[in-house]
Amino acid sequence: NSIGFIWDLCGHSWNEKFDQLCAFKGQSGHCNVSRNDERNKSLGKWVSTQRVSYKKNTLRSDRIQQLNSIGFVWDPQHQSWNEKFKQLCAYKAQNGHSNVSRNDERNEFLGRWVNKQRGLQKRNALSSDRIQQLNSIGFIWDLCGHSWNEKFDQLCAFKAQSGHCCVSQNDVQNTSLAAWIRQQRVSY
Repeated sequence: NSIGFIWDLCGHSWNEKFDQLCAFKGQSGHCNVSRNDERNKSLGKWVSTQRVSYKKNTLRSDRIQQLNSIGFVWDPQHQSWNEKFKQLCAYKAQNGHSNVSRNDERNEFLGRWVNKQRGLQKRNALSSDRIQQLNSIGFIWDLCGHSWNEKFDQLCAFKAQSGHCCVSQNDVQNTSLAAWIRQQRVSY
């Protein structure tokens, strides 16, 4: 002991990596070290190993507590999904809907994420919990069907007001409805 002999090499090595992770977090603000990070490849592999050990329930509880104490994220994909969902909720609060376009330059990544959720749901690859979360904010799964129903509702309202369904193409207030009706006739 007086010469600094290390009795527990595994424990010492783990503590060194933990200290490196703390330093990484101090610089980057998070603990998600990528295995592809050339400067931190060894630390990235260690972080990945901790997650695997945690999932297998083989990581000691004191180490779990240490990692939790610095805000370690055990499932970064789950966290990422939740962050995107929060962004979508904020988008809906601001815009009144959750139909983020992939062409929206300010929300390009969110638009892609929204589109990906629709694709996953269509292929039955989205968990029921996530479907439920998205449903809870009025998420529209089928944009084409939703758009068609909106136009049909507009046509019904037009008929209720005017007594007929002949929307003139010259009607400035209803140009998109007239175009939709024309498309329905062509498609019929």
